Amino acid sequence: MVAARGPMRRSRGRGGPICLAGTVAMSVARLLLAGSLLAAAGPALAADIDILAAPEITTVEPDTGWYLRADVAYGFDASFGGTQRLFAGGGAIADRYRDWRLDEGLGAGAGLGYKASDWLRFDATVDAWKRDVEAVNGAGWFCGFDRTCGSRDRADIRAVEVMGNAYLDLGTLAGFTPYVGAGLGAVHVSYGDVQGAATCADGASCAAAGLSATYAGEDSWRFAYAVSAGVSYDVTETLTIDTGYRYLNAEAGDAYRYEPAAGTVLVGEDDGFERHTIRAGLRFKFW
Repeated sequence: MVAARGPMRRSRGRGGPICLAGTVAMSVARLLLAGSLLAAAGPALAADIDILAAPEITTVEPDTGWYLRADVAYGFDASFGGTQRLFAGGGAIADRYRDWRLDEGLGAGAGLGYKASDWLRFDATVDAWKRDVEAVNGAGWFCGFDRTCGSRDRADIRAVEVMGNAYLDLGTLAGFTPYVGAGLGAVHVSYGDVQGAATCADGASCAAAGLSATYAGEDSWRFAYAVSAGVSYDVTETLTIDTGYRYLNAEAGDAYRYEPAAGTVLVGEDDGFERHTIRAGLRFKFW
């Protein structure tokens, strides 16, 4: 019985180290396999992290749309020339006005516009104003243009400016946007009845002293162009304050007509005028 148990103990003693070595080998193999799997999955996991961390890409829509505008304008006084012609007996006598003077004053306007991009916009505007005008003629028809007398003519002018304009916005900083613009259009100029009175040269007495006449005012459409510059400020997304300067040039046209006798016609013309205005208004974006 004792001899039989001895070999059994020796058999267990020889198998112990073999089992331990096998267990260690399997553990190492498992670790190597896990490391390989992690190494293979590393780039994919990193890519997933990069995708999750990437910022959202958004596009900014350009600021476009239709707008209405309303403006007030202060026009400075202006001087321009003119001509007085007397047609009689198939001929004509003409004399230049020394000076037409257009008074300063206020006007108002409105318009419809479209902002095509962040830097380009267009509008169509209508402005109306009324001014007094006075003209001095060095040789009035009252004394046959012989320089012994002159004439002083007074009237009012009503005008409607219809313009198509384009503007270049030069960038926005803290809500302020400077701009330049140009426009083409027409001005309807209507003279009221002109009160003409004779004046004696150098204050001396003359045969025409005290003579006066009323000439029927004329009206006409005239080509005009304008240039402008200013700055706007965005109060809200839809409301903008607009202030600026505009120069407008209107071409020559008829001023008045008078028939002192049968077959005799007196015609007054101006050489056109320039207007310098300071403007302030609002633009309201509605669509």
